[in-house]
Amino acid sequence: MAIVFWTPSGRLRELAEDLAREHSVRLLSDLLADLPREDSPEILVAEVSGEGPSFRQILDVVRHHHPGLPVLLLAERAGVEEAVEAIRAGAYDFRLLSTDRDLLRKLILAALEERRLLSGEEGFLTRDPALRALLERLRPVAASPAPVLIVGESGTGKEVLARWLHQVSPRARGPFVAINCAALPEALLESELFGYEKGAFSGALTRKKGKFELADGGTILLDEITEMPLPLQAKLLRVLQEGEVDRLGGAYPVKVDVRVIATTNREIEEEVRAGRFREDLYFRLNVIPVRLPPLRERRADIPYLAEHFLREFARRYGKEIRGFSREVLEIFEGYDFPGNVRELKNLVERAVLLARGPEITPEDLLWESPLSPTVPREESPPPIRPLRELEKEAILAALKACGGNRTRAAEILGISVRTLRNKLKAFRAQGLL
Repeated sequence: MAIVFWTPSGRLRELAEDLAREHSVRLLSDLLADLPREDSPEILVAEVSGEGPSFRQILDVVRHHHPGLPVLLLAERAGVEEAVEAIRAGAYDFRLLSTDRDLLRKLILAALEERRLLSGEEGFLTRDPALRALLERLRPVAASPAPVLIVGESGTGKEVLARWLHQVSPRARGPFVAINCAALPEALLESELFGYEKGAFSGALTRKKGKFELADGGTILLDEITEMPLPLQAKLLRVLQEGEVDRLGGAYPVKVDVRVIATTNREIEEEVRAGRFREDLYFRLNVIPVRLPPLRERRADIPYLAEHFLREFARRYGKEIRGFSREVLEIFEGYDFPGNVRELKNLVERAVLLARGPEITPEDLLWESPLSPTVPREESPPPIRPLRELEKEAILAALKACGGNRTRAAEILGISVRTLRNKLKAFRAQGLL
């Protein structure tokens, strides 16, 4: 892979030679003919002039042959409107040829680092061969504006995959806006999605842009799309078909350029058959269908993700932990993780906080509590204890590990702060605290 330059005037040659001391650099003699044959370029630095191809032609070639490739455009002269238009069309940046060479070098290296980060495993962590093959098939799809429908159980990483699709697309420098369709009542969801004009209803004191307008030039994620009420589904269908939104109380539609990614943890075909989801909207969203497998079906990801989360939380909490004990790895191997990646992540975070030694042990998992996985043992089972005692121990241990911070303790335990507060109140009333 290489940094690819196209500099018909030769003014970028010194910069290319400077970068060639530490990076693989190639100079193209004919951009439109040579770029399509390039083997996985990492970034394109190209001059734009009246004699050569326009920035639109350059971006069209990149979009067709190397989707997601960052493109730094440089011109002798350029207006602000032209630069903004180029960036909105997918360019990484648009600068003048007179820009300081050190600044251009920094821009190129920043784009290069961003490209390597997003193209590598950091975008979507997996060691599963089938899932890696799926990502490779989706990479060229990411360059298109076609809607994507991601189906999978809760906690499998649907939003992470949606963000990865955005990051490897030409829209990566545009906004990524996410909204959970299950988290808001119908009236509030409508105003959040489509916005409203001043005076549209009581309390609408100013104009407000909706999520679709905020995502203009980028991607919008409609999380749990099957929870959207039917009347709003009709409005969403219009946005997908016409590329425009109607604000509440608005006199005219507003054009938007948005790539839509929708997710659901339900069997959406059953929702259509039951009349809870519009069939026409389903077909409009299901242009690129993606089914994300649960963690139990990609067993190779369990130790891989566990190690990744261990390093992440050990750094965050300043703890020296080198890994998992053999017993913990056996627990992971025999557990199905019904909560998928989210459950594994929470489990590792809790273990890091509770760990007292250089490696994670079964005791650090609190695996005897109902909040953690259990594995059968050949020896005699321990005496059965009342559930409230185990629950109290888990809560007190989490509070101690978090220094009394109830919000963090509730996150580790997988419950709400309100539930934690009520349980502590009940323990005091029963004389258990």
